[in-house]
Amino acid sequence: MSDTYDLTRSTTIRTQTSGADCASLVRLATLGALVGGSLAAASNLRRVESGDLNPSAAVAATGTTALTTAVATALGGAVASSLAEQGLARLGIMFAAGTLTLYGLQRWSEERGETDE
Repeated sequence: MSDTYDLTRSTTIRTQTSGADCASLVRLATLGALVGGSLAAASNLRRVESGDLNPSAAVAATGTTALTTAVATALGGAVASSLAEQGLARLGIMFAAGTLTLYGLQRWSEERGETDE
């Protein structure tokens, strides 16, 4: 909430700020990058150990995953906060929007990689 002083009425008006302000979306994106990047790093480390992936490709793949999960989490949070105030509905919307965003980004990236080769 933020306070605004109304000079014409000499009163303070309390206004509700949006749930999807920039700072909260940045926090969500950071959290998404940390979780997604951590999972990708662990998975890619095992692939490097087994010889399926070289270290530089593992770092690149981990960075890509961290970036896409950051975008998906922030977008999911923005959609969820615009459609639901709190509770399971908001979590479900955030999960669905984040999943669809991540899926779409991965598909786009795969299709783009096929045409570049």
